[in-house]
Amino acid sequence: MNKTSQPMSALALPSRPILVAGATGAIGSQVVRALLARGAQVRVFVRSPEKVHDLPPEVERAVGTLEDRESIVQALKGSHAAFYVSPHDEREEQFAEHFVSACEGAGVRLVFSGVHASGTNRLSRFMQRTIFGLLMPHYQPKLRLAERVRTSHTNPVLLMPGNYFQMDEVCREELLAGRYPLPLGRIPRVDTRDVGEAAARALLDASVKSGGYALVGPESLSGEDTAVHWSAALGQPVQYAPNLAEMDALFVRAYGGRKALDCQKSYRLVGKVKMGTSAADLRQTTFLLGCPPRSFAEYAQEVAAGWQAAGPPVPPHAGPRLPSAAS
Repeated sequence: MNKTSQPMSALALPSRPILVAGATGAIGSQVVRALLARGAQVRVFVRSPEKVHDLPPEVERAVGTLEDRESIVQALKGSHAAFYVSPHDEREEQFAEHFVSACEGAGVRLVFSGVHASGTNRLSRFMQRTIFGLLMPHYQPKLRLAERVRTSHTNPVLLMPGNYFQMDEVCREELLAGRYPLPLGRIPRVDTRDVGEAAARALLDASVKSGGYALVGPESLSGEDTAVHWSAALGQPVQYAPNLAEMDALFVRAYGGRKALDCQKSYRLVGKVKMGTSAADLRQTTFLLGCPPRSFAEYAQEVAAGWQAAGPPVPPHAGPRLPSAAS
């Protein structure tokens, strides 16, 4: 089965559109892509229609902001389900409350992707949030808002993805120069396209039960493993050379603002963590996708071919980029 095919052969598509918030971001854009590939009706929630001018004309544009709850309410009218990913913003809990409560009022399923302390009951999730909060204090708001989603009256599905393969693309020039500078202990990683596919399944298939679902690739990867895959894909030696100062500059250059800061703090942690990919997590991922997840080797080969076809990278601007839209 190819990665854009619908895993539920007999599934009837809903007659109402799916609302996607964050449609221009790394995950939201993949959700839109996967929904369109299945023939679903899609409505995107954006600050400005110009931000999604490249989407097909049949995609509905709902204009509003997460600060304005009423604009979310209006965007949800007539929707079948909604997708939400929390932006990198100090007001993220307020934004999530606006979106979740609007979904509750509209009576639609909410599919969320982000950091979540999974567990079968509130006590076990509270204990996990406490531990995670000590390890990742900057993620405490994200953990709280995810629990708000989990306990909401939206028949919610929470997707818990590993570290994204695509994060490596911030260090394109360094990889082409033979260095992989991002610190990685050994952690589950996943392709953002698979996150989009899994979200589309949960948004369209009412038989997917409410709860938390891990999203992982076939195996956990260390920094050394990742460098080996890039070496094979690029056809040249790539050394694992973790460098925190270089990493910080890369994220400022790529994202700026709160997102860069979150990435810097997260990678300082994942550089020390060693975590295997469990068979249970892989089963959950395969269930939602309807097929095995993409491997990092497959991803790296595709990206390397694109880089080599495009020619040498353009040197980055000397100054930091302005903060980008949250993803």
